[in-house]
Formats: sequence, C-alpha cells, structure tokens
Amino acid sequence: MPTQIKLQNSSGTINDSISFVLDGNLGLPTDQKPWSEILPAAGITSKPSSDLVQIDREFASHKPDIGYIPSADFHRLISKGDRYYHGLAVATSKFTGEPTLRSLLIVRKDDPANRLEDLSRAKYGYINRSCSSSYFPPAILLNKTGKKLEEFLQIQQVEPGPTWQGMVDAVVSKQVRATMVLEDVWKSTPKNADDTKIIGEYTGGKPPVLVVREGLEESICEMLLDALLAWVPKWEAVYGGFKPFYYADMHPFFHALDELPPDM
Repeated sequence: MPTQIKLQNSSGTINDSISFVLDGNLGLPTDQKPWSEILPAAGITSKPSSDLVQIDREFASHKPDIGYIPSADFHRLISKGDRYYHGLAVATSKFTGEPTLRSLLIVRKDDPANRLEDLSRAKYGYINRSCSSSYFPPAILLNKTGKKLEEFLQIQQVEPGPTWQGMVDAVVSKQVRATMVLEDVWKSTPKNADDTKIIGEYTGGKPPVLVVREGLEESICEMLLDALLAWVPKWEAVYGGFKPFYYADMHPFFHALDELPPDM
C-alpha cells in the first residue's frame, strides 16, 4: 500500500493529500471499508457531495485530483476540449457486468400510455440534470423525433433514495406519471413488474466514470485501479463493480449527447 505523499496541484502549490471529489448519489462508499482504509493510506482525501453544480465547477477549475462523476459530466468537459482529466475506470451493470445500461420508460400498470409519444405534457420524474438513466435518455429519444425534453414533458426532480427505487415509487404513488429508470433498479424489486409497465427504452446509457487528472503519479493510478477492479459492491447497490475505462465504450453515448441542443 502506498505511503502518504505530497503532490503538486494544478496551481503548482503543495498538497498534503490527493483530493477525491465524488458524486455521493453514485454509491461509492468511501467512508466504509475497504475504501476508508485504502484511500487514507494512499494520501487520498475523499469528498462526497450531492451538489452537482459545485462539482462541475470544481472540475472545470481543475481542482480535484480524482473524481467519480456521471458520464454525462465527463462528456461536458471533453466536449469543451478540456482534456485535463482522463478516464481510469467505469462502473458496470450488476446484472451483466458490462458498462452499458438499459433505461426503461415506465408508467403505472393502469396508465393508458403505450409509448413515449403518448405522454405529451405529462409529469416526468428525473434524478438530476446529469443523470444518464433518467434525464438524458428521454431527451435523446425525443430529439430523434424533433422534440425537446422540457417542451414535451413537465419534468420534475424526484428523490431516488439509496437504491433508486424511489423513481419507481414516485410513478406508483402518482407523484409523477412516468420516469425512466435503470433496468437493474426495476428488476431488483419483483413487485415493480406488478405495479408498472414498460412503454419504451433507451439502451445506450453509460455508468459513472472514475477520472484522474493529468500527471497524477502512476503508482497512485495503478493502486486505485487495482482496488476498483477488486472491489465487489453490495448487491443492493445501484451499480456493479468496475472495469477499466475505454473511450470506445463511451463513444456512442457521447455522440448522442453531442446531438442534443446546446442548452442541455
């Protein structure tokens, strides 16, 4: 295990630790073993947050050394020509073990809608504006037909809960009429098949990615990648384990995001 080291940050000053900023909704429990032992031993200080706007600002300013962020947020950096960060690992589906995710468009079982086009001006639940399972999939599907997400649907932010079952519950309770949710989440609770029906899907979504800054010491990157590949999350977690990051895996989703209106 690496000993604590001191590294220069992007401004040239000395850090006593390596900063690791992560989206707390993504389920990497840095306050629990093995991460609560691995990260401090390597001189890494983790900072989970649910403030995605602030997270985006920090990465745009090149402040963190390491990040675990939604794939769409990583795309925002790349699309602006910012190559300061590169992918190290990507999460996977806990059912397939692959870094490709299927999002299901669901409504209540008794809802008359049978396709996305039947939901004009319906209340639609999403997690946040970085979500590659609930926010971007309907936007991508609608964009293919010349429609804009926030003109076609009345989007409403929903609290997903730790396992994201809250997205399905919001539909069943009529808080919203529809949502798109990861197939893995929907399948994890068998009763969802009794309470809801699937009326559409998007198969090109990508899980969150763990990124590292340019110039981060190679031994740290190797240690972190080895730990990520060895980690087995609890079955209740939204995502499965990690695989090494390859840009080719992300390209179809990134291309779909490039096709969306620039204000998204």
